[in-house]
Formats: sequence, C-alpha cells, structure tokens
Amino acid sequence: MTFTLYTQYFNPKISRSKGRRIKKSAAENFTDQKLHEILRSINAKYEIRDARYPRVPWEEAKMFVVESKLKKSTVIKMIERKLS
Repeated sequence: MTFTLYTQYFNPKISRSKGRRIKKSAAENFTDQKLHEILRSINAKYEIRDARYPRVPWEEAKMFVVESKLKKSTVIKMIERKLS
C-alpha cells in the first residue's frame, strides 16, 4: 500500500484544521530525522520529495511517499506514540 505523509502533519505551529494530525505536545518533539528512524523501524520503503501541503501552500514542506503493509492512519498513530 502506498501513501503520502507531509511534514505538515507533524508541525506544532499549525492547527488541526490546517492539517496537523497528531497532538501538539507530540508534534513539538518532531524532526525529519526522527521520522526517518520511525519509518525504518517499521521496515517501510520511502522516498522524500519537496512539496507544498495544499492547506498551507505558503509554507514549504516535505512529502514522504511511503510503501508499507500498514495503513496510513496506523502509521500516523505509531509516529505520535513514539514522539510522545
């Protein structure tokens, strides 16, 4: 299953209505390096691209195109738990 993860999902400076998908307290611990480590720990193949998240097009972001057996929502919940 292929899905995309934008770094805006984990940005503590934006609201949930603008695209943040995890708790603000967990998002404050987010770095790209931690996301790399988490994706490697679940044995997901991924590719990084520069992109702009549609809800916040004025900010640059990165898009992770992920190939994994897990669902996107499951991966986001795992990331949130590991950042908390």
